[in-house]
Amino acid sequence: MHPATSAIRTAYQHRPRIRLGSQMTTVLLATGAGLGVFLAFRVLVRNFKKGIREQEALEVGNPAAFATQLKMAFENDNTFGWGTDEERVFSTLEAIPSQSTFRKVQRAYRDLYGRNLAADLKDELDSQEYANATQIINAKLLASG
Repeated sequence: MHPATSAIRTAYQHRPRIRLGSQMTTVLLATGAGLGVFLAFRVLVRNFKKGIREQEALEVGNPAAFATQLKMAFENDNTFGWGTDEERVFSTLEAIPSQSTFRKVQRAYRDLYGRNLAADLKDELDSQEYANATQIINAKLLASG
């Protein structure tokens, strides 16, 4: 046997052993189980909320319907198959009646798509279009306030 191999084997056999007491093992298992239950519950709640939002999206004028219209405008399949339908984004934003409804649209968008509507608006529109969209949204604040 090669001397390096026997040295490695000896070092492995004499390595420090980590011993956990039964109480520590129980705590670690309970923590892992609790985390697993929490994460599973969180997924169930998110799926439940998404299902409700999808049903609400079928109702005209519902915040979930506006959120769906915006997402569809972002994922526009126009003649060339790419790009955002800016006209549809602006017409949808203008159709939202108030600032409080817009906040509900933002929550519905997050529940449906797991994304932030304001961030997606900024990503999908160029700077001038984003400024126009912001003006439309801010005008809702003045109209409802």
